[in-house]
Amino acid sequence: MGAETTKPFANCEDVLACPVCGEPLSLSGTSLRCVRNHCFDLGRQGYVNLLTHHKAAGPYDRDSFLSRRAVFSSGLYDALAAELCDIMVSLDIEGVVVDAGCGEGFFSSRLAERFVPPIRLFSCDISKDAVRLAAGADREGSVAWLVADLAAIPLRDHCASCVLNIFSPANYGEFQRALKPGGFLIKVVPTPNHFREIRERVSDKAPERGDYSNERVIRHLSDICGIRERRVVTSTIRMTQEQLAAAVEMSPIMFGIDGSTLDWTSVDTLTMEAEILVGTFDQAARL
Repeated sequence: MGAETTKPFANCEDVLACPVCGEPLSLSGTSLRCVRNHCFDLGRQGYVNLLTHHKAAGPYDRDSFLSRRAVFSSGLYDALAAELCDIMVSLDIEGVVVDAGCGEGFFSSRLAERFVPPIRLFSCDISKDAVRLAAGADREGSVAWLVADLAAIPLRDHCASCVLNIFSPANYGEFQRALKPGGFLIKVVPTPNHFREIRERVSDKAPERGDYSNERVIRHLSDICGIRERRVVTSTIRMTQEQLAAAVEMSPIMFGIDGSTLDWTSVDTLTMEAEILVGTFDQAARL
């Protein structure tokens, strides 16, 4: 196991908490260990599994994360990654940043290319398959990759300057606990225009998926977190049939629907559209 594998976990005791007892975790050789001797070994790819019990990762498996990686490599999400970087610059974010629900690591990797240092990036997902893929692609050892449950994130209280939650379920109580006073939550949600080409194809089979709205999510967030800023990012690019097939495979729009029964021959572009919500639990910052 090389130095790149352990590097992101050096001096992690100010960030990571033992999922068993809550005491700080520190790097000991190629393991994380607390004062009560609970021990978690680093995988050879450079991640640590901090789940204390098996928990299903939902409808996603390794193949679906590989499909996501194929879509991300098409460039469809490059504009969104760039906008997230610009927002973090404008907020002057430094210190610990948590990517909560990082998937196969596309956005964490882009942030690491831009900001490590001065930020320390801790990225977690409940899917071991996803985190293993993410860590395996991190040749520089820039990110501390964690298999963890968002319902009980193994982070110390008020350790983070920013929590990112990108196209992922949220646990706002945990996010608030992890953030320092004045820290920022950056949440990204799809708009009704996201993957519109796929929505149009499934509307006959599943009308409710063609009528998606993100307003309930945004309203819930605004009830508990002061939203400082909202930005919409749109990107439409030409897709190969292989890339389109990967998008169909990865998209929750298609869950439970056999994509092979639909005619995709006339679809040669795909639209990514997302809304970025920048919030703080400091209610004085509410607009």
